[in-house]
Amino acid sequence: MIEDLNKYDIVLIVGNYGSGKSRLAREYFRDRKRVDRHEIRHHFKEMTEHGARWTPEDWDEDVEGLIKRIEYNLIVHFLERDQKIIIDNTSLTRNSRKRYIDHAKKFHKSIACIYLDSDSSTLIEQNRAREFPVPDSVIAQLYARTEVPSVEEGFSQVMIM
Repeated sequence: MIEDLNKYDIVLIVGNYGSGKSRLAREYFRDRKRVDRHEIRHHFKEMTEHGARWTPEDWDEDVEGLIKRIEYNLIVHFLERDQKIIIDNTSLTRNSRKRYIDHAKKFHKSIACIYLDSDSSTLIEQNRAREFPVPDSVIAQLYARTEVPSVEEGFSQVMIM
């Protein structure tokens, strides 16, 4: 069933921290270029601070603007070259997903979405097992604000898992 999404140019994986987005991307979409804002943050910190590792305490709204521009440039680079991409990001609100739908429209590309639906206690447990866990309060806040994706937003298909 997930393999059916390979026909789309862009697949956006949506889910809270600890929901399994990166695992799903590795398992089913290895042939695509992957864009992950979380990893951009990590690499940016390592590069600019001589190997220092990013932690959730390093979150900086000013730097986040730069991270989003880097993400945008990566997406544009791949779409201009007709490369299929997988976007691995929390994107739990309609507004946060809109930029990806707008990219698809701008470049005349198809876009599908996979939403990883998990209860908050499972998310917190799985997050705590991650290499770089975020505070439980972040998961709870995001969980409360979550808007389940729908085709009405502009996706060709939405799969809920």
